[in-house]
Amino acid sequence: MSSNQWFIDSETGHLDDVLLCPPTYYDWIPSNDIAILSLENGRKPETHAVRKQFDELVDALRGADVACHFLTPQPGLPYQVYTRDSSQTTPFGTVVTSLFRQERKGEKALIDSFYGEGEIWKTATRGHVEGGDIHVISPGLLAVGVTGTRTDTAGAEEFTGWFDEAGWQTRMIRFSDHFLHLDVVFSMVAENLALVAPDALADEDLDWFRAQGIRLLPVTYKEAMRDMACNVLALGDGRVVSPRHSTRVNEMLRAEGLTVLDPELDQFSQGGGSIHCMTMPLRRRPLVKA
Repeated sequence: MSSNQWFIDSETGHLDDVLLCPPTYYDWIPSNDIAILSLENGRKPETHAVRKQFDELVDALRGADVACHFLTPQPGLPYQVYTRDSSQTTPFGTVVTSLFRQERKGEKALIDSFYGEGEIWKTATRGHVEGGDIHVISPGLLAVGVTGTRTDTAGAEEFTGWFDEAGWQTRMIRFSDHFLHLDVVFSMVAENLALVAPDALADEDLDWFRAQGIRLLPVTYKEAMRDMACNVLALGDGRVVSPRHSTRVNEMLRAEGLTVLDPELDQFSQGGGSIHCMTMPLRRRPLVKA
């Protein structure tokens, strides 16, 4: 057990604390294929709707007894709202990641300030690695997505190496940077159960997930990219937060016996992110691996 304040050893343990950032300066910029398409189609974020939807997400989390902690939004950081990327909670302490996009590099100082020296376990120094590609699946099991951009081989090798030293089984999952991060095409929704866009990942990686005892629920390309349908947050205890517009996927999750909290978040999905991107779990209760 970590001696630090924050701790997670899975993507699905009971969530107690989470880090968010108000969308005060949120905007869509042409830095990912989803936002580019939205802008080319003449759409733009609506300030009132952005704030209303963020507040709806916070209300859903607080209604599930999750303590919400907030970064202070800063001008010039349009994607600071996506707190998943700039740090990563681990069983050993917090890792400050290394962001790829120039417009996001200013987020590091605010992350350093939020956590403080005593909470930071490691700071990534090789290449780039972002939290949207990091999946602490379960105790002893880690997957890191690698596109060569937002997370590259050097960054992934440094991060997985820390877990290798601790005796964890790790795997780097390679896929196209068209999909931004691994959490756009894969996410855990409950212990041993995940959403996946199977056409985005190699068959050998899908087989690897299955070999770990993870059952994969299929999501289409359109659902993954248009709706950010894989980009959900497991709360533990059979609960998951998923965007309201992901109607078919939400029905599929409910058919699995899960309780689905479904705030409206289309203002964020059209910019290339959703619930998983907007939340960095700070503390989950330990998940005992059978």
